[in-house]
Amino acid sequence: MTDTLLSVRDLKKHYPIRKGLFNRKVGAARAVDGISFDIEEGETLGLVGESGCGKSTAASSVIHLEEPTAGEVIFNGNGRQGATRDPDGTHPNDVTEFDDDEMMEFRRGAQMIFQDPSSSFDPRVSVGNAVGELLKVHGMSDRHRRRAIVEDLLERVGLSANDFDRYPHEFSGGQKQRIALARALVLNPDLIIADEPVSALDVSIQAEILSLINDLQEEFGLSLLFISHDMSVIRQVCDRVAVMYLGEIVEIGPVEEIFTDPQHPYTEALLSSIPTPDPRASVGGIELKGTVPSPTNPPSGCRFHTRCHKVIQPEGLDIDQDDWRGLLNFRDKVGIDEVDVEQVRENIAGSGTEPTDSEVRAEIRREFDISETVDDPELERTLSEALDLLIEGDSERAGSVLSDAITTPCAEREPEQTVHAPGHESACLRHEGQAAAEPNPADD
Repeated sequence: MTDTLLSVRDLKKHYPIRKGLFNRKVGAARAVDGISFDIEEGETLGLVGESGCGKSTAASSVIHLEEPTAGEVIFNGNGRQGATRDPDGTHPNDVTEFDDDEMMEFRRGAQMIFQDPSSSFDPRVSVGNAVGELLKVHGMSDRHRRRAIVEDLLERVGLSANDFDRYPHEFSGGQKQRIALARALVLNPDLIIADEPVSALDVSIQAEILSLINDLQEEFGLSLLFISHDMSVIRQVCDRVAVMYLGEIVEIGPVEEIFTDPQHPYTEALLSSIPTPDPRASVGGIELKGTVPSPTNPPSGCRFHTRCHKVIQPEGLDIDQDDWRGLLNFRDKVGIDEVDVEQVRENIAGSGTEPTDSEVRAEIRREFDISETVDDPELERTLSEALDLLIEGDSERAGSVLSDAITTPCAEREPEQTVHAPGHESACLRHEGQAAAEPNPADD
């Protein structure tokens, strides 16, 4: 049984929003909003999600490049495995509580690889000195020994020892990422956090770097937190994967289970976006329609419900799911007065012919992918009333009519974690009634 190297508990990173003459705090952007996960010794955990979901902020908070707002980051490296909590409830291995000396020790055990290798090197410093600088900072004063270690590492990552005295501009993007790997390994860490390490590289170079990372992980016994938006890369390099959306982890589990049996609609959408090299294969990814929420004002309930293709219908309603998604989108747009009837008229106007009200209604339905007739008489009457009010110019009453009649449980209740299999959990109201997630022993 392997030991847990890193345990993240309820980690939050909120950025304050300040306004006014006195720079008062008026809100916060919840970039990371209560995520929890473990990484075992020698394991690779993938953290995946679209741009802006909080992946990179989570990484910088875990490694303490940024001060977390709340939560624990318990790192059991450097021989400190098995420490118990102090009487005050704090954990002696909690990175967020480390003093300067403890933080220096933590830096030896955990290193980071950044997305853009070009911007992570000083152009005025040779790559050998850039890699060896960490050894100097951590007390190795013998420059000949430092050079020997760095030259050996450069060769291990597929470069030459003679590259020590060359400068960053003399290397390609893939070569710079190899140098970044050498720099991350120079202190012999237990954990490496790789933040989109191949996304800036050509596909052919990506494969080389990923293969190198895998070889080095086996050689050095590393644990990895691998951050990416590319599900195909995650499947290639990771043992488990955590799917992140708007600051929260919505599903976590073994890679093969996530890829073959996804339980959260957002995970399904991400998997459907993986391109296929077969030109004969149908291109039919899940299109996420609806309002993209902001971390400064996340929606109530399930945060994905504003875009979810499987958003739950209220009890007693059973209409086409595409119609339901369209009705919710229409309600939201009317509610913020973003349905411009006059613009719709201009868009469908023919050669000097003024569109009829019926044509305008039909065009609005088409724009929101709502059928000509919704398969529920009461809901159809509500929609028709709202369309009439819009055409009359009363968008406020139209919004009120729609908001009263079109509701979803997904906006009212926050989903709990549900266990689908050992180590496989997701947070979706569709799974209510299944076994609730059991407490994680690492919480104790």
